[in-house]
Amino acid sequence: MKKLIAIPILVSVCFAQRGRAPVPGSASVRPTGSSLGTIRLGAQDEKIWFGWRVGIPSSAFAHLTFSEAAAKADALGLGSIEGFDTQMVSPEVPKNLDYHLLPGEATAVRNRLIELNLKLYAYQVAKFPSTDEERRKLFDFAKLMGVAMLITPAGTSQFGDLEQFANDSGINIAVESRTDPKPLLSALSARGPRIGIIADLPAWRLTGINPVEALSLVKHRLLAVRVGQGTTGNSDFFLSAFRMGIKPLFVAVDRAEDGGGDTAGTYRELLRSVETLEEALRPAMAARVAQVVDSPMGAIRGPNLLSAEIRQQIEAAVPRKPIVAPKKPRKLLVVDLQMYSGHATIPHGNWMLELMGKYTGAFQPTFSNDLNNLKYPKIKEFDAVYLNNVCGMVFPDQEVRDGILRFVREGGGIGGHHAVTFANNDWPEFMEMMGAWAGAHHTETQFLKIDDPSSPLTAMFHGQEFEHNDEFYHMPVYSPYSRERQHVLLSIDVAKSDMATGGRFCKECTRPDQDYAMSWIKTYGKGRVFCTPLGHTTIFYTSPAWEQHILAAIQYILGDLPADATPSAKLK
Repeated sequence: MKKLIAIPILVSVCFAQRGRAPVPGSASVRPTGSSLGTIRLGAQDEKIWFGWRVGIPSSAFAHLTFSEAAAKADALGLGSIEGFDTQMVSPEVPKNLDYHLLPGEATAVRNRLIELNLKLYAYQVAKFPSTDEERRKLFDFAKLMGVAMLITPAGTSQFGDLEQFANDSGINIAVESRTDPKPLLSALSARGPRIGIIADLPAWRLTGINPVEALSLVKHRLLAVRVGQGTTGNSDFFLSAFRMGIKPLFVAVDRAEDGGGDTAGTYRELLRSVETLEEALRPAMAARVAQVVDSPMGAIRGPNLLSAEIRQQIEAAVPRKPIVAPKKPRKLLVVDLQMYSGHATIPHGNWMLELMGKYTGAFQPTFSNDLNNLKYPKIKEFDAVYLNNVCGMVFPDQEVRDGILRFVREGGGIGGHHAVTFANNDWPEFMEMMGAWAGAHHTETQFLKIDDPSSPLTAMFHGQEFEHNDEFYHMPVYSPYSRERQHVLLSIDVAKSDMATGGRFCKECTRPDQDYAMSWIKTYGKGRVFCTPLGHTTIFYTSPAWEQHILAAIQYILGDLPADATPSAKLK
């Protein structure tokens, strides 16, 4: 998963030698697709999820500087961090992270955050300065660092003076709450929305405070929360916070209160804490998905969204007969749910599938994003499920997850194209079943070769390589994709294709084995799976060959078209 430092870093060294300031490159090791595929990063999106930032306190790594701790936050897959004015900046700058830093040192901190694509969302101040001049310097420094929230210990007074600075700078102030929040709420009652509290949930529990009950009192004064490892009951708290519409919210994930040990041990503890948080957030995620399904955003995207010309082009390319006669009437459930607004070709796919079922008689499609259809035993009413560009964490509901896996394992079929490799990346069993995880990509023209010209799913290409314009997802090495586990139908011909990315080298776009599959099938239990990361461009839906390919794939997952699904590596 580790990425190499990008080319701009190397170029900047040359500039620095000539007396010019270096330009930040990229040192982030977070995987492609993590903003859509992981709760810890995706939760910050206000449209997709909650507008909640998840980070760690940099002080969790007691023996590291802020710069070193920031790299650990990135490695944990987080996009935010909480800094402290009592922590040393870096080995190169042995000074505290505060407003006394010199201009070049402050710029170096900003550049470090840029190269890690990390936001210093929260910044803890041990004690606010006593003079207006020093306070102004503090707030100016925080604003320069991109800080959204200052955190101060309980007992801070003079909220009126601080509130003016908060309003002028646009930076919130959160006061630590480790015991009964009522006295603090009373002290803040006359203050505006920029002053609130950060609730320490483990500390609340230790003092007998029920976090859910306290939330009903705190309400929108809640600006941040601290969670630790192994605590229970956080699911109800976060579900309540979501239903109350509390945002923005910073979630500081720490290790166990009595945790200790070296840096590696701290990292492991924090990783467990982050994983625990993700589990705690899943009920809130399920509620958010249900909210989307019940909104216009969750409606099936029909042909009314297409021009008459595109509808005609798709219809002209639709096969008029099945690849093989169906063994019995078949029902195909088509889902096009997305947790963001992209992929304009979703209605293209739905129109293609509607006409395909109509003209060939190979299946009767049901277009629905009602997730109850995917629960057991309701899902058994269908012969297969097809995911048309489904994207994001759309299946957090455990009943839905259990229904899909059981359905396929017991002999059902599942297939999908394009963004489906960015769907449910927080669900390991789904990724293993589909054979993919996200993938770096951009729209380009590449050569595709036929890996199995004898398969009925590739017969329409007549064994000939061809050029195609699309988004070619490059599955990373940590993806479950492997020829040891799936039967590859089509892949990029590297020798004939332009493998540079926009005229540059791209580490995250490159597999050491140079194996970039673009269509495959596999078995999963007794069931059948098809997946292609292609389908971003219109030609995928207006080409007779591609439509034949999709028809053959659907008849395969329905159980009517026999095809060899032996993993490709085992055929040699």
